[in-house]
Amino acid sequence: MSEPTINVTRPDGLPGALYIEFDNQPAMNAFTPDIWRKLVSALREARKDDSVKVVVLRGAGERAFSSGLSMDELNKMTGDDDYAVFYTLGLEVREALYALGKPAIAAVKGLCVGGGFEIALCCDLIYAAAGSKFMLPEVNIGLVPGAGGAIHLAQKMPINRAFEMVLFSERISCDEAMRWGIVNKIFPLETFEQDVEDIVKKILSKPPIAVRALKELLTHTSVSADSAAALAVERRLSVDLMSTHDFQEAVTAFREKRPPVFIGK
Repeated sequence: MSEPTINVTRPDGLPGALYIEFDNQPAMNAFTPDIWRKLVSALREARKDDSVKVVVLRGAGERAFSSGLSMDELNKMTGDDDYAVFYTLGLEVREALYALGKPAIAAVKGLCVGGGFEIALCCDLIYAAAGSKFMLPEVNIGLVPGAGGAIHLAQKMPINRAFEMVLFSERISCDEAMRWGIVNKIFPLETFEQDVEDIVKKILSKPPIAVRALKELLTHTSVSADSAAALAVERRLSVDLMSTHDFQEAVTAFREKRPPVFIGK
């Protein structure tokens, strides 16, 4: 079995496009610390490479963009240092996407869950294949979304609706995600790659300096002082919640394929 990794490619016929693919197919492209480290490194290299004009994130295979954080990796964590490192890696991905200086597209096919959805929300554009699903299930295992997930969701839809979606871990269809303004467009599964490529070509036809300026302007709009304060609260809650009995119980119950028993500690 191959190790979880990312695949970075420069497609023929698309000069200026960089594709980054999450490849952990046995676990539906779940994120590991190594995948996040490689992703941050690839995004930073793309930022410094003037020949890159647009970056596309996607999942390998047909089943998922990403199923979020690997439960096996969560099960390995033993203390505050581990929790802080894992949270910080997710935050570094977010910051690398915001600092990219060029458009980032999330090309979503299949499930886009937890950390996968959070990374997609950090992108400038989200295009979905028909049948794709979106979900933030962290509350079910005693956590809150990290990497700005709940914050970004509440910036795109009414805060009471975002609260409800996260609280009850609702899995929404791509059609509902588009109605709420989360997804830009939905394309047929059969033509999805070509449709995303057509969007990439349209971006590459624009004047690069104006595109970079637009990215900077709208990133500044998203990352406001209020958002920074919310992220500080998110970091405290994320790390603290990972040390609770209920989180550990949820991870154990997942692995044992039984309902968790929460005690509020």
